[in-house]
Amino acid sequence: MAVINRFITSAESLVTTHEETRAGFLSIALEKNRVGDPFVRNAVAFKAMVAHTENAESLLLIPQVRPFLITAAGLSEKSLAYLDEADQTMAIQELIDKFLKPAGAAYIDEATFRYLLIKGDAVVGTMRNKIGAMGQERLIRAVFANMSVRGMACDVIYTDSTRWNMVNTAGAGMEANVKALHWRNAAGDRTLVFNAKIPTVNRNVDISLFSSNTGEYDRGRIVRRDDRAIMFGELKGGIDPAGADEHWKTGNTALNRIRTSFSDAGYPTVKTSFIGAAIERSMAEEIYQQMESGILTNACNLTNSNQLTEYCNWLVEL
Repeated sequence: MAVINRFITSAESLVTTHEETRAGFLSIALEKNRVGDPFVRNAVAFKAMVAHTENAESLLLIPQVRPFLITAAGLSEKSLAYLDEADQTMAIQELIDKFLKPAGAAYIDEATFRYLLIKGDAVVGTMRNKIGAMGQERLIRAVFANMSVRGMACDVIYTDSTRWNMVNTAGAGMEANVKALHWRNAAGDRTLVFNAKIPTVNRNVDISLFSSNTGEYDRGRIVRRDDRAIMFGELKGGIDPAGADEHWKTGNTALNRIRTSFSDAGYPTVKTSFIGAAIERSMAEEIYQQMESGILTNACNLTNSNQLTEYCNWLVEL
């Protein structure tokens, strides 16, 4: 069986290049700085607000900076639901006695550093989720670009809404927080759903395509309609080569489960696809072999614009 994507001529075509890996890491670094910037601004503001103080103890007398000190003391927002004002004051006092006082004249810097250290964990957690979101947003931008070139109309539901809205696919920033897309091609209405739990598989699936108009989407209940399922895909947006094989193993297991579950349910023709940002040689061989044999209907490297565009051509026309 021929490989559908014309920009994939061999397993080597799928491998993420050094330049693409480098660009991916730089993009993540830029995003990490953007996510962390509000915390840096908070630290700057704190230093200005307490610059007039003479010792660490006096920080407790400034109610405006109490939330900052609570964080510097190591208390998370979740923990505050279980701690009263006295408990919180005790934690701040511990911070002052054990860390700020020993720092001497540098007590303001010490409090600032400890706040940033605690918030660093928050940035790491946010970035874990953001890296996956960045991959999805890149795919959606590519889908929008494909539709814009074709002059196709597209409806979208955002994660914080239940209403369909027609969007200008050439507009900037339209790809953020998308829950589902709808369009119409030569074969009929199509709805693409992201990160939905598919009952037949009993797992969340990254990309799910159904034969469905906006009304039949029915607030996401379309995922229960096995007879409307067209394609399911796994999307791995992480760029770190060290985690590439594990991402493929996880994705491949999920795709096998999808194929088996739908075949057992009487729908063996459901298509599957894989999109990855970090694709190493060993996994590229396996992906290419699955594409040649027809086990995997389609795949592409997320960092390769030509492959991604060709994948979107296929997706939009399915």
